[in-house]
Amino acid sequence: MTITAVVAHGADDLRVESLPEPAPAPDEAVVEVAYGGVCGSDLHYWRHGAAGASILREPMVLGHELSGTIVVAAHDGSGPAVGTRVAVHPLTPRGDGVTPYPEDRPNLAPASTYLGSAMHLPHTQGGFADRVALPTRMLVALPDGMDLRLGALAEPAAVAWHAVERAGDVRGARVAVIGAGPIGLLAAAVALHHGAAEVIATDLHEAPREVARR
Repeated sequence: MTITAVVAHGADDLRVESLPEPAPAPDEAVVEVAYGGVCGSDLHYWRHGAAGASILREPMVLGHELSGTIVVAAHDGSGPAVGTRVAVHPLTPRGDGVTPYPEDRPNLAPASTYLGSAMHLPHTQGGFADRVALPTRMLVALPDGMDLRLGALAEPAAVAWHAVERAGDVRGARVAVIGAGPIGLLAAAVALHHGAAEVIATDLHEAPREVARR
């Protein structure tokens, strides 16, 4: 059996390909992907063959903002059961044994990997595919009744949530969000959720400003 996946081969070389069905490790579950959000890094890999210093050196499945349903549970008994609807945490924190990093900020671990990232070789394959095998530690069960389409926003929403928390107590405050792209719009929503009295979102373009007004 095969799956269909979105694979970046280089700048302006994006292909829809058939790949082998995922073969999960004992601590991995197979997720049938329902939705995938398109991150700026996905666009950069597609259009430029690189996202910052991470340069495509081999074909790579894109995608790390994912939601879906467990169709094969992990053999070792860990993680969600078949039928569980999940979002995905795409980070695998890993130190290099040399460079220190704050223990409470594992995202800064220098040898960390992310789904759909060309930071290391071999690249870490992403989740824009029919099905993907993922470590159960990456899987977060969604609340009952949550739309899987909204579930795909869990990862970028977590980025916005983290940013607002680092800004401090925003209750009753006037908050400025500079840049009303997807993360900025989510940050504005999170700030309001945290009790901000007013949120002012700025952007050079009218389209995101119009979304912010809603």
